[in-house]
Amino acid sequence: MSLRQRFSQASIGLRLFLLVSLGSAVVVGAVFAGLLDRFSGAGGVSRDLVLQAVLLYWALSGLALGVIASWQTRRLQLLLAVLSLVFSFVVVEVGVRVLELPAGVLHWKGIPSRTQHHLYVPNTRMYAGVYEGSTIFVTTNEDGLRSEYSRQSFRSYGTRVAVLGDSFTFGFGVRHDQAVPFQLEKMLRERLGNEDLAVLNAGVVSYAPLLEKLLFENIVRHYEPDLVLLMLDPTDIGDNLKYSNEAQLEDGHTVFPRQGPECGESGELAYYGAVAEILTPVYESLAEAFNYPFKVIGSRLGLRRGKDCGYDYYDFKVKIGGVTETTRFFHYRHPLRDTHPYFDSVLEHISATAAAARAIGADFLLVVSPRFHHWNPKESPNNWEFDMYGLEEPYQYEYFRYFEQARDRVDYPIFDLLPAFQATEEFPLVFRDDPHWNPVGNAFAADKIASYLTQHKLIEKR
Repeated sequence: MSLRQRFSQASIGLRLFLLVSLGSAVVVGAVFAGLLDRFSGAGGVSRDLVLQAVLLYWALSGLALGVIASWQTRRLQLLLAVLSLVFSFVVVEVGVRVLELPAGVLHWKGIPSRTQHHLYVPNTRMYAGVYEGSTIFVTTNEDGLRSEYSRQSFRSYGTRVAVLGDSFTFGFGVRHDQAVPFQLEKMLRERLGNEDLAVLNAGVVSYAPLLEKLLFENIVRHYEPDLVLLMLDPTDIGDNLKYSNEAQLEDGHTVFPRQGPECGESGELAYYGAVAEILTPVYESLAEAFNYPFKVIGSRLGLRRGKDCGYDYYDFKVKIGGVTETTRFFHYRHPLRDTHPYFDSVLEHISATAAAARAIGADFLLVVSPRFHHWNPKESPNNWEFDMYGLEEPYQYEYFRYFEQARDRVDYPIFDLLPAFQATEEFPLVFRDDPHWNPVGNAFAADKIASYLTQHKLIEKR
């Protein structure tokens, strides 16, 4: 190819790239001017996602045009570049596996469940990230619970305790041996002088009393516990409402809309290698931007796309007193007379779980847990949830008042952890940038629960 032909080909590529750049600029301008909002069924497009999408498509177009323009003259160099990239990936893949780097392990995530809404893959070890210098893994048993006990091994113990709850029970951000259930087991064994005692961690992140009731009915009761604890969190009021709205009744059983095997409902998570796991955060961010144009206006243009497996946990709305609330902390901002029905629904599911526990001969205890702002607003100074609730909401203690009043209406004990947290001088008990209990906070909560159980003789050596 002559120099003139090469120049002409490069010139065409440059003109096309300039044309793409101009088109991208026009799209960005139209979006920020609000000219494309009418194409969105959501009442407007996301400016941030549009900008990301345009930049991504602009970069991909530039790369494609560059390859096309250079193919005839630099074919060998391009092939060598591809081979080098593939070789680099292979070297990194092997290196990460040999060195057993945590980031290359299957990343921890939940999977959709027809009967439980969501749970975890059974018998799997997953990487959950690094929290304040500690690398955290999540290892599940045969039922997808964060526990080393199988049904059989748990039933072999003379005294058996099962703890239901959400992320605070699960032990978000801490090792499994630092979470409340493990610490509770250790403390009870020491105080009762009983090594023939086991505590099952049946906590699942983002659970609520409805899901905990189903978990007990479908799974936990088969562990044959002698005592069942349900740990409540302020988010459970909103979570319970959201899941109740999604639930369906089928042949007398509560189920949730099918997601299908392509969304992980088969009970498996695909592992594509260490490099793929390391790049997952980047891929997910790029995929969201790549798919956004199709998500917003694709259906209007007759374009079909694959099934959207994403679940928006934060998509929440409830109207109270003429105000539309969009976070699960809505009850912090309204008096109990307005939020009472939502608490009643929660208590109904808790009481059903208590009845199911008694039906198999187990005792039951409800543990009401506070958030850090209830006892010390100086905790978690960089809390990522800062825009969801204030540190001194007008009705943030109504949550405790409701369950204090509920004591006279239920036939099981209720233990409020708030006074213990308010009285302690231990600090900090939660992470700097997250409201969950740190290892010290988990041990503190376990200690108070262990003391309550032994003092009230809810657990004894059997």
